[in-house]
Amino acid sequence: MTQTREARPGRRSRGDDTATIRLAAVALPLGVVLPLIATAVHPHREDGMDNPAVFAEYAHSSDWVAIHFAQWGAALLMFLGMLGAYHAIKTGSDLARGIARFALFATVQAAAAITALQAVDGIALKWATEAWVDAQGEEKTAAFAAAEVVRWTELGFQSYSNILLGSALLLFGVATAVASSYPRWLGAVAAGSGVAWITHGAVVPYVGFFDSIPRLLGMALLVVWGFAMSFLMWRRTTQGPQARRATTTEHAISA
Repeated sequence: MTQTREARPGRRSRGDDTATIRLAAVALPLGVVLPLIATAVHPHREDGMDNPAVFAEYAHSSDWVAIHFAQWGAALLMFLGMLGAYHAIKTGSDLARGIARFALFATVQAAAAITALQAVDGIALKWATEAWVDAQGEEKTAAFAAAEVVRWTELGFQSYSNILLGSALLLFGVATAVASSYPRWLGAVAAGSGVAWITHGAVVPYVGFFDSIPRLLGMALLVVWGFAMSFLMWRRTTQGPQARRATTTEHAISA
């Protein structure tokens, strides 16, 4: 009589987490670099708060929609990487697991906010600015007012998406420091990036579209965290249980 072996839930769960973490380790560095490349080719010659000038620039951009699809896809890769970070960090203490879970919730909300931002900026604003450029007479005034409403909506989504992204990074940083399964300095980098993004997002409603030192700092720290976290996540998935425990102990002692 043939006996059927029952799968061990714990082993299957660890295997699923390993696959997720490895996939995330590939997606995370791509997700922090590709948005920078897409943003570099984004039309930005005009002052972001000079609506007549930027509306004309956006309306005549033939690559506008494609660029924003690229920005959106790159952002989704970053959030996929952050999902892997959650699975990597949740193996720590109960406190670290709880904080990482809140970071995951913030990540999901940030992904939704950035999706809405790209839909408004990449599609709705493009159509609105083209309608304004093509309008004649009194219709042009109404079309400009409609485009401004879309632009202000974009402003709101940018503020909230930056704050949510920053909140996720801040929580991941705190969870990393508490868990001790990864270097605590890496948690400090994530937390620093998070604070910078939150700061920029909180100022946007009062100032409008602008480049700030906190935003540049947030981007730089995000790149450092993304590449370092990716490398460490991949390395840990290739280690045996004893090596992982030794690495965790080393990080806890060095902290």
